[in-house]
Amino acid sequence: MNKAPQFEVPLTIEPEHELRFIGPFNRPVVTIMTLKNNSAMTLVFKIKTTAPKRYCVRPNIGKIASYRSTQVEICLQPFMYDQQEKNKHKFMVQSVLAPQDADLTDLNKLWRELEPDQLMDAKLKCVFEMPPAEANNAENNSGGGGGAGGSVGTNPPTSLLGTGETLKSDAPAMSAVVQSSNLSDAAEHAEALAAELEKIREQNSELRKENLHLKDQITRYRSSPATKQINEPYAPVLAEKQIPVFYIAIAIAAAILGLLLGKFLL
Repeated sequence: MNKAPQFEVPLTIEPEHELRFIGPFNRPVVTIMTLKNNSAMTLVFKIKTTAPKRYCVRPNIGKIASYRSTQVEICLQPFMYDQQEKNKHKFMVQSVLAPQDADLTDLNKLWRELEPDQLMDAKLKCVFEMPPAEANNAENNSGGGGGAGGSVGTNPPTSLLGTGETLKSDAPAMSAVVQSSNLSDAAEHAEALAAELEKIREQNSELRKENLHLKDQITRYRSSPATKQINEPYAPVLAEKQIPVFYIAIAIAAAILGLLLGKFLL
């Protein structure tokens, strides 16, 4: 029987089945995924994960020219690693050969127009590994009894894969990291608000000082002698000047009257 010719898949992924992240995990850990287009057509890809808040993928969508390859950087965010804690993170690489008349300037729009049966899927598991020295320390601290020898003798990669069986159990660690990050952001925001409030208070104090200074100047201007002279009525001043003239006229009239009386009497 003749063997059928082997079909070459359009997309080759390296690594093929597992993404390994080497600790310690109290800092970001980066691993590289290489995608290769084995076809004569442009290939469009998109990367998804079951834990989107735990990973940063660059790029998560893109295109690969014919017979070319590209690298995808996957960054695992810091978290509190517990070897006994089980978790399950997976990545899925979806790809499709772009039609000849496809508009490749907006890949998100193109992706929304595709039918699910047009996509090719490939899944990869995430494996967390500690450096040998730290892994040995963890085993020495946890392996107190002799009855667990069968489980200790298992293959390390297989046991590491076994630590990723459930996604929900990783929620407490994720919650602690998220809460600490939120508290740090809130503290920074509060400090910024306090500094802004202090600036506003200083500006308000300066404005109050300027307002008091203006009020003091207005009060001095209103109480100055020049202002009083302008505002005082003119009639009393004329009356004061006319009073001496009135008395003089009376005196002159009395003198004339006296002379006349004197002449008639004499």
